Amino acid sequence: MLLVSSVWLLLAAGQPSAGGEPRVYSSHLMVDQEVGVTSRTTGIVQRVLAERGAVVARGQPLAELDPRELDHELREAREDMELRRAEYERARSLAEGKIVSASELDERKARHQVSIARWEKAKTLRDYTIIRAPFAGVITEKYARVGQKVIEDRSEPLFQITALEPLLARVYLPEEQLESVRRGDPVEVVPERFPQARTTGVIQFISPTVDAASGTFQVIVRVRRDPARSALRPGVAVNLRFPAVRRK
Repeated sequence: MLLVSSVWLLLAAGQPSAGGEPRVYSSHLMVDQEVGVTSRTTGIVQRVLAERGAVVARGQPLAELDPRELDHELREAREDMELRRAEYERARSLAEGKIVSASELDERKARHQVSIARWEKAKTLRDYTIIRAPFAGVITEKYARVGQKVIEDRSEPLFQITALEPLLARVYLPEEQLESVRRGDPVEVVPERFPQARTTGVIQFISPTVDAASGTFQVIVRVRRDPARSALRPGVAVNLRFPAVRRK
């Protein structure tokens, strides 16, 4: 899972209270997905279509590379495919009259199939000149510049994109609380510096194992995002108020 913060969230000093009071732990909001968007083909950036801070949908164009060379290759591949198809159709017609042998017909058919594969590959490479958002999110960094040369399979990102959903928070609870939390339990989420933006969440994941060194287990809370609460964003420090310990 990718974090917005560069460090893993550690268990803060919990504040369990006697008498069945809620237990409060510190955490930070995070998201599942944050990636650098790179190019899948080599070319020169012709247009930049998204700026830092833009909210984008999955598949939305972010930049375009100069397609002229690939357009030329695509035309060549299409013309070759049409020629090979005509040759195959003619050979098939002649084979019906026993003028062309079966082996020659098979050869024409194979050439036609190879030309189709070449055309499909050229079309795919042409499509790669449009750099698209891999998922819905927000552009947190923009590195692409008009005139920049990008090279296939290089790691330099053109954009950094962060998903907006789901918004999560991670904590590590002490082992003795294993039987006091359940998936689906409600959790109150209060930003430390913006308490007026408090919201709710539910326990989405409870680790099936306990870390022997620390005696803790991981719990992830899915946080309800209120569009009117701009403070609810990845990286914000929050306090998670878990339900009171169940009494047997």
